[in-house]
Amino acid sequence: MLWKKIKKHQGKILLLLLFSIALLTRLYKINSPVADWHSWRQADTASVSKYLLKNNFDLLHPRFHDLSIMASRQENPQGWRFVEFPIYNALHAGFYKILPAIDFDVWGRLTTILSSLMGLSFLYLLVKKVWDEKTAFLTGLFFALLPFNIYYSRTILPGPLAVAFSLAAIYFLLQYIEVKNKLLPS
Repeated sequence: MLWKKIKKHQGKILLLLLFSIALLTRLYKINSPVADWHSWRQADTASVSKYLLKNNFDLLHPRFHDLSIMASRQENPQGWRFVEFPIYNALHAGFYKILPAIDFDVWGRLTTILSSLMGLSFLYLLVKKVWDEKTAFLTGLFFALLPFNIYYSRTILPGPLAVAFSLAAIYFLLQYIEVKNKLLPS
């Protein structure tokens, strides 16, 4: 009886296992300092998030704690930071504002981990739509356990959120095409 229930929900169990593996590998040493590879870029990203907290989430005027001319080779006395639109930074700062008991840097890493899991979700759905559930699971497992992906899925960087949004855009584009083709007469 139990085996039949397990067999019936095998896909959901495997999906839960996949996300558990992805989450647990990324939570390892979550509170480590921002002193790893690309620490300068992570510090800049976190700095923009800090300024958003300080300046009431002014997304159109992102700033960071660097007044030098190193980034742009131009005078920057206001500390403007025009790299990517600060959606990631707004999420990071927003999570910290909601629950400040968790360390600011940990929230940065958690924001990236959540972004990575969102990307994993859309990758799974996309591959399942194009191929099948088994291929989607194996693709997701590869995505979850690839060492570089694990590393970058826990840094304070906006890349995993961009990947998640890109995968979501492709998935929803395929959904749109599928619905449009069903509505059009042959």
